[in-house]
Amino acid sequence: MKKNKSRTVMMFAIVIATVAFMLSIDMIKISQAYNKVEAYKKAYGDYHVEHVDISKEKLEKVENDDRVGYRDNVQNLGFLINKENGTRVELKSFNGENDNSKNYFDRKGQILKGNKPKDNNEIVLDEESAKNLGVSENPIGKTISFELRKKYNLPNGEERLYSENKKFKVVGIVEREYKGLNSSLAGKVEQERGISYTYGDFRGKNIIPKEAITYDVILRFTGNELLAGKKIEYLMMDLKLGRMSVNPNGNYLSAMYSINDLRDLENINKNNLILILTVILLVFNMLNIIWGEYLREISMLRLIGARKRDIRLMVVYQSILLAIIGIAIGIIVGLGITEIGINVFKDTTLELAKLKPKMHIDLDVVSKTITVSVLAIVLATIIPVIKIGRVGCMEAVSNSLKTKNKGKQSKVGNFIQNRLGIYRYMGVRNLWLKKTRTLVSILTISLCGYLIIYTFSSMQDEVDDKIRRIYYKYDMEFKPGISNDVEAFKISDDKIEKIKSIDGIKKTSASFNADTTFIEEKNNINKIFMDYYGIKESEKVEFESYLRFLDNEDIQEKVEPYMLEGKKSKDILGKTDGYINVAVFNSFYDVTKTNTYHSIYKNLKVGDIIDIGVNYHNGDKIEKRNVKVRVGAILKDDWQSYGDSLSPDKFEVITSEDSMKELLGFKAYNNLTVDYKDIDNLAENRKIEKYARKNIPGAVILKESFYNDQKQADKNIFRESMINITLILMIAAISIFCTVKSNLLERRKEIFTMRALGMSAKDMSRMNMWESMTYALLSVLFGIGLATYALFKFVEWNNNAYTNFGIEHFMDFTFPYPQAIIFAVVTLATCIIAVKLANRDFKNKEISDGMRDIDS
Repeated sequence: MKKNKSRTVMMFAIVIATVAFMLSIDMIKISQAYNKVEAYKKAYGDYHVEHVDISKEKLEKVENDDRVGYRDNVQNLGFLINKENGTRVELKSFNGENDNSKNYFDRKGQILKGNKPKDNNEIVLDEESAKNLGVSENPIGKTISFELRKKYNLPNGEERLYSENKKFKVVGIVEREYKGLNSSLAGKVEQERGISYTYGDFRGKNIIPKEAITYDVILRFTGNELLAGKKIEYLMMDLKLGRMSVNPNGNYLSAMYSINDLRDLENINKNNLILILTVILLVFNMLNIIWGEYLREISMLRLIGARKRDIRLMVVYQSILLAIIGIAIGIIVGLGITEIGINVFKDTTLELAKLKPKMHIDLDVVSKTITVSVLAIVLATIIPVIKIGRVGCMEAVSNSLKTKNKGKQSKVGNFIQNRLGIYRYMGVRNLWLKKTRTLVSILTISLCGYLIIYTFSSMQDEVDDKIRRIYYKYDMEFKPGISNDVEAFKISDDKIEKIKSIDGIKKTSASFNADTTFIEEKNNINKIFMDYYGIKESEKVEFESYLRFLDNEDIQEKVEPYMLEGKKSKDILGKTDGYINVAVFNSFYDVTKTNTYHSIYKNLKVGDIIDIGVNYHNGDKIEKRNVKVRVGAILKDDWQSYGDSLSPDKFEVITSEDSMKELLGFKAYNNLTVDYKDIDNLAENRKIEKYARKNIPGAVILKESFYNDQKQADKNIFRESMINITLILMIAAISIFCTVKSNLLERRKEIFTMRALGMSAKDMSRMNMWESMTYALLSVLFGIGLATYALFKFVEWNNNAYTNFGIEHFMDFTFPYPQAIIFAVVTLATCIIAVKLANRDFKNKEISDGMRDIDS
């Protein structure tokens, strides 16, 4: 190591840089995740999940499950409806089943100010519910009166609706202990829930029918908190709680998921794996070159009695020193970079939570980095150890520098020499003198090409665009949110016209989305669907679904392209045999077990008459009515992805707005979509958004938010990839430099003899140029081939994955010409520089000095 200082320094530098990079990337992310956990715990509480609207039977199963460590519950009493602005507030009991619901607030990061309700005439409001009910200014002491509404199912599966006006006196307020983060994030995609508390159904003080009472339970799991996400899924499936009951502490859990992923040895970034592979190739090449130059000395040791084991241990000792010193310094450097990184790349979440970023030294991440680095050096050492152990005593008395002489030049070599000249031929031939070293160098730079072409391929942008189109079909959408009552929330005609009149609007479309149910015999419904949603088996199944009213133009434009059997928009207009015609989406996607689509009705076909349950508005009263409608068209599975479907996926019934009055008793709009003339005209678009947020108390969905998240993710990938590419290019240049220089040292007799016979410096430059060009050409061809294959697999994976979402063909392969050209230019420059530097000493050396070197 001391005699080969330059190579030793280069090996140590690459190992240190790679270890520091791998450690700092993961440690910055995991430190940010730990900091986010603290911020989200401060703002949203530390519970893992809340199961909403479950039965007493299921509550008892949850509370007695061994996986559950802490649990607390409240009674779910329905919703208080504010018909003036279309908002709603969840109503819970103050005392849960275990009479300890003050802990329910604590787990959610909330505190109670004021008094607890003594009976069902008193109420406690949280800040969001006070705003929704219009009493946000000094609410304590005020009397409020609103409709209390609760849907529930009878034991036979039939759905009932309880509705009655109730009067309450406000005696307390539930506030978040920390408000800053919530107020900044709320409304970005969805509204916050408004929750209120009254006494509940205890000791004969009933507020709703006993059979209508369900429960909400918040819980934490036992054991490793980082595995809470998996436990939520298992608990939900094992106890058949149903997906609609799940309300996880999303921000808190997502930060913990990222910690778990970064700790996992199996979850190593693919780009980092390529970097690790190039380090393995570099260390292998260096050891191969260094110990190849000492074959004569090694054979002398064998001649005087050294064992194979002793010879091999020399290589092992060198690798051990490289591992211990390189990894130790790399970790120290990596921690230093982490400390800088968490302060440079500050997370806005911490600023909102008023927390200072802290570096969290996670031993699992350190252990993962050490394990991967040691494994890389061990893999790089195996072949040199085996090779050195095979050196025999005869190498001491023979020419260790000899190469095999084939006697006659090959036809290919003869062709190249005749066509290109002797020196150009020698430049190409130089690569094959030490084939292993050359192949390793070419493979190293080819991996860099793969990284450049694959990472920056335009196909990734295509995937991002298509995903954005699937989930965000409009630039802006106003719709009922979690704090809105679908029956009461309406967007008035004058507000719709006002939005249409604002400059910058390209197109608007208004519709009405209602909550409904489908009603069917149990035997006609797919059991997979019933298990997935946790539906209790009874003779009849009645389960929530969507009822949508679109204008005839939107039906033709948005719905008709997805109708099976060539049906047209006219097939779901008007009536047939006295039944209103509808289109239905009869599919749901199972994300827990099968990862594919299933039908809801087993054998539904066009012309069938089905029952749906609607809430009919008869003056001030809402009546539950069961109505028969005719299936005029069935929609394809890809309606869920490319169509205008609602999420999460349920049974969906779509018909003309002309039938709305007959089915619901009124005609109105509660959904409005907007497309801008220019999505980049932020000034105009902000006016629309500002007006909407001020005048429409619903959820505002912005494509721009998701687009910005995608751009930020792309920036992070670009930053990490550029560091990876730079390190790999350095490794490739070092590998080529050392390979070429080693080859020249072994061929110095041949080179200086040719110089003595008349080869000029210009001729030597030609030889060098053709050697570097050959390196570049082979690297470019291999790199492009590798990246092209990976991109083909990328396209194949996406097409297969989105087939499960009802999309028959998601994307096509596009050859990455710009990225391939960039890689070719970078490769050529790297190879030329590396070969020129390696040849510099020989080019500038006097012939007589070179001949003396050979003799010595």
